[in-house]
Amino acid sequence: MLKRPTSRRRGQAEQIQLNLVPILDAMVTLIAFLLFTMSFLSLSSIETPFPEASAQNNEQKLKEKPLQLTVSVREKNVEIWSPFNRLASQTIPSNDEGNPDTLRIHEALIRIKEKFPDELSVVIAPHSGLNYDLLVLVMDAVRTVEATDHPLIRKNPATGIDEPIKTLFPNVIFGNLLGNS
Repeated sequence: MLKRPTSRRRGQAEQIQLNLVPILDAMVTLIAFLLFTMSFLSLSSIETPFPEASAQNNEQKLKEKPLQLTVSVREKNVEIWSPFNRLASQTIPSNDEGNPDTLRIHEALIRIKEKFPDELSVVIAPHSGLNYDLLVLVMDAVRTVEATDHPLIRKNPATGIDEPIKTLFPNVIFGNLLGNS
């Protein structure tokens, strides 16, 4: 006698319905949150060159004693100097609020640029507690020529024609970033 087959095999498989509404609600909320927070985020960068590690280039440059203009930003003053004594050291006291006096720094660097018109690099050595905004102000005073400054002229070696200088020391190199001075 034959047995009757079971109904389990012939039965229809139940379709499972996933409720995606809560997941979609969470994703819409998350996307809106990310879009709103990204509108308040502002990124800016200031490009500075990497130091050169070539021994041959360094030996060639050291034969002629470079200017290596250095601006040391300390807590109570700013010192502008050259390690090879190519210019006299200048100390500029901070203003009444204790911040670097960027106007006097800029004026001193204008006078240095008149003596060394071909120099493009400056080393900025900030003290460890210097505020980022103040560092950017010092960098702006070091790099740019203002419209109110008297014109700076440089003779182009290729053409022999006098050209106006549009930047002071655009190549900023950071020194003493981890120091305590």
